[in-house]
Amino acid sequence: MVSGDFSLPAVTINFLFMKILILTALYPPLGANGQDDRCRQVVDALSKRGHQLQVLTSNHRVPSMGFPGQKGVYRHLQLHDSEGIECRLGVSYAATYEQELIQARMLYNRLDHFQPDVVYVWNMQGVSKSLLFNLQNQDTPIAYDLHSNWLSPHLFELDPWFTWWQRNQSLRSKCYQFYLKLSGLARRRLRYFPVGTVTDLDISNGYVCSESLRADLVAAGVAQAATLPVIYPALNTEALLSKISYHPARKFMWAGRLNASKAPGIALRAVEILKGRGIYVSLDFYGMGMPSERKAMRNLIDRAGLSDSVRMLMIRPGELVSKYPEYDALLFTSCCNDPFPITPLEAMLSGLPSILARDGGIEEIAKDGEIALLYDAGDAEALADAMVRMMNIEDGGSAMAKKCMERLQVQHSLDTFVPQIEAFLSASIQS
Repeated sequence: MVSGDFSLPAVTINFLFMKILILTALYPPLGANGQDDRCRQVVDALSKRGHQLQVLTSNHRVPSMGFPGQKGVYRHLQLHDSEGIECRLGVSYAATYEQELIQARMLYNRLDHFQPDVVYVWNMQGVSKSLLFNLQNQDTPIAYDLHSNWLSPHLFELDPWFTWWQRNQSLRSKCYQFYLKLSGLARRRLRYFPVGTVTDLDISNGYVCSESLRADLVAAGVAQAATLPVIYPALNTEALLSKISYHPARKFMWAGRLNASKAPGIALRAVEILKGRGIYVSLDFYGMGMPSERKAMRNLIDRAGLSDSVRMLMIRPGELVSKYPEYDALLFTSCCNDPFPITPLEAMLSGLPSILARDGGIEEIAKDGEIALLYDAGDAEALADAMVRMMNIEDGGSAMAKKCMERLQVQHSLDTFVPQIEAFLSASIQS
């Protein structure tokens, strides 16, 4: 068992060019979604503007051989919700304390060597929450990019250290807690590894990615979220390939994780409905997921009798942007109140006409018939009708796509986003 205690180093402040430490659970090319790649794009953009950045992230899915290192990216954290992680976290004090200690040492080592002006927190799902409380207690400037629901209490309190102290009901653990308190060790351990709820976390130097997420957090009991500004996500538009050829829609694509919240089955069902109406289209799924999820999706395609028109395709991280120009329209079927999905934003910025579920934050920037077609989430019949609407647009959606690109490139490009973030980070340092 690893042991030892330590304190945070002092933070040096530079107001002209900032030293920024990114703290996040996942980072490309080993990220899980478009928000992780957005983080990488922001890191690159801030670096180009003269700021010094380092990233502290997890070692999730890092292979033992063959993965090239990245300058300034430290994959040293270990997610407590990863497959294969010690299953006794939150049950065994020894295992949970060792995990906390290792994670904390990784963070403090970065702080000691890098001496950042501000810690810029992105996604902390699966990462020790005591890191945040300790940074907060030491008055380290912290800024939060809130784009997912990891702050919701039901997720936040899955933290193993919190669970052991607050939720562990075993007699053995209760007796050991009594011993730790009696001996004074509890106070010492909790000073270095604080336990708290989300309401104890100061997120006042934060912003949310959508009004939808802000409302969800407030409804979940995160009252501080009510006063946070909305800064919508933005992407590096220079890295996108623009669609230049438009035809009446017949070739559709779907991209995302193959799970219930992203609802790929709705898209499949819509194609089946159209076939029943005598309308034939093609649909390619670029689905990410476990082998079991991919197999289940293939079985659904076969059972629907659509294997001649619906394909499951593999894709490597970062390759999706090259695929948008090849299709007539994107189908986005999320039904999980997604705070702000990146795939439809990326597709629309590429000029690909899109059919979007009325779900979460994406509805805040897209109105039906203006820059995209919208349908009621979870309704395959409504999606099929929207696909017919798209097919009946004579110019293949060219005019709509042009209007969409013009509007989104002003509001959702890094050229607009990064100066806002610079001002936000600077304000976080001075507050």
